[in-house]
Amino acid sequence: MTTIYLTRHGQTEENLMRIFQGHMPGNLTKEGIEQALNLGKELRDIHLDCILSSDLKRVVDTVNLAMADRNLPWEQNTLLREIDWGAWTGLKIDSVDKQNIPDDAETKEMLYERGKQIVEYIKEKYKGKDVLVVAHGLINRSIQAHIMGVGIDELYNIQHMKNAEVRKFTI
Repeated sequence: MTTIYLTRHGQTEENLMRIFQGHMPGNLTKEGIEQALNLGKELRDIHLDCILSSDLKRVVDTVNLAMADRNLPWEQNTLLREIDWGAWTGLKIDSVDKQNIPDDAETKEMLYERGKQIVEYIKEKYKGKDVLVVAHGLINRSIQAHIMGVGIDELYNIQHMKNAEVRKFTI
C-alpha cells in the first residue's frame, strides 16, 4: 500500500491577482510563506519516505519552507506542473472568454491523462512508500480523480484544494 499526502503550494501573489499562472514560477506571499511553515508543522509527526513535487518555483519554495528540517529524498517532476494555459498564461482570469480556450492551452482531457500518468508513476516508483506530493490546484484535482475513480466529466466537481491543504490517500 502506498500513502500519498497530496498538498498544494502556498498562496502566491498571482493567486491574489487572479492570474492564470500555469507554468509561471509564482511568488509566495507572506501568507503563503506562513502556510508553508504551518504545513511543515502539520506534517512534523507524520512518517514520510520521500517528496515528489512540481519543479515550479512556488512549489519548490513551499517544499523548502515546509520540509527544511527533514532530510528526505526529493524528486521534482514536470508531470506535476499546473495546467498549461498557453496564451492565457499571465492574464487576469476575468479578462478572457472562458468559452474559447486558446489553441495552445492544455485541454481538460490532456490534464486528466497527465493525472493518470502521475498516479501510475507513483504506483510503480513509490510502491509501499509514504509520499508527500506537492503540486497545484488543477493537476491535484486530476490526481484525485484517478485515485478516487472519478471520470473526466466529474473532474471539476472535486473540491478545489486550499493553499497548503493536505489530503491523504492510499493506493
